[in-house]
Amino acid sequence: MPMRNSYWQRSAQAVDPLSWFTGTNMPLAAAALFVVYSLTIIVGQWQASTAPVLQVLAMALALAAMLLVHVASRPMRPPIGWPLATLAYTLTVAAITISAFDYVGRPLVLELWWAPGALTLISASLAAFVPATRLIALGSASTIVTIVLGTVLLHPSQPHWGIVGTAVIIGYAPIIGVIATATFSYSIVSTILPMLESPSRIIVAGRDVVDAAADEVERVTLAQLTARAAPFIEGIAERGVITPEERALAGQLARRIRDDLVTQSNVTWLESIADHTRLVVVDPHRRARTMDNAQRTALRALLQAILDTPGTDAGSLLVELREAPDGATAVGVSLDITLPEGRRIMHLVPYLLTLGTAVDDLKVDRDVLGVTFRIKPGGERS
Repeated sequence: MPMRNSYWQRSAQAVDPLSWFTGTNMPLAAAALFVVYSLTIIVGQWQASTAPVLQVLAMALALAAMLLVHVASRPMRPPIGWPLATLAYTLTVAAITISAFDYVGRPLVLELWWAPGALTLISASLAAFVPATRLIALGSASTIVTIVLGTVLLHPSQPHWGIVGTAVIIGYAPIIGVIATATFSYSIVSTILPMLESPSRIIVAGRDVVDAAADEVERVTLAQLTARAAPFIEGIAERGVITPEERALAGQLARRIRDDLVTQSNVTWLESIADHTRLVVVDPHRRARTMDNAQRTALRALLQAILDTPGTDAGSLLVELREAPDGATAVGVSLDITLPEGRRIMHLVPYLLTLGTAVDDLKVDRDVLGVTFRIKPGGERS
């Protein structure tokens, strides 16, 4: 997929899970703003309603959509997909419809109708969590439905505006919301993604990067094996004679070296590194072998950064790899740490963002330093 096309296909959260512009509480902020402004308008036009309780019900329905997005966007939860985003927009459109039915034939001041603004705020709630294409598709469809329903139901009681004026007033806020949120998503992704995928970024996780840590482990292992055999062979070479005892010792030494080599061949790159660091690896099915060079380098850089962070509890860093039902590899990293959240998160941001370019569905829990991500079957990126 060309890079410019991918700008529309990825969300702000996907490319920058920790520090994107609006913060992780945007849906909650939108919900709070919505409650204040909608309640104010509902109370101000209380006499225009045939059953004010319907307006309160409609407001509660739209509020539920924003709170749903807030809950779904918490750390460590799956990305917001089409079903959940569609449900959020559907609840909002249902709220708008209920409100419009209540105002049918009533002296509503259309310019102050609160319901279309709910559509703008649900788009704002989703802006950082879904790609621009999804915002445009769902936001546009919801806006069209809102304009049609609102115009059909409310135009008869708004003769001074005319049908076109009524449609424009109803659709103005939702249209601006779709344009603004799609632009926001695109601008964030198009700014950050080239920085992360640039060969000149500070932490390189390319496929051609030399696996220095793995090479060092291999050199140490080879040196250990050589240290056992070399003196024995040198002694025989100097004497020029092989005794029965030395022949038996050579057989034992050969079996020891063979056993060590077999054991080493069954150890994954991650487990071999764990032997030399304060790292616990749970990988019963050897899923670490499915990671490519970019993924290995990015994960290793993150693990080393965590271990180098002041306050890290020695031996508490756990890396767990499990096979997912679809054949992908689910990876979780967690540890106990005493360093204040702000400092430790900022220290790890470059490593997390680099890892995000090499894996899928990266999630970060700010409360307890935990990271999860997925590796597609064969290690390929989606």
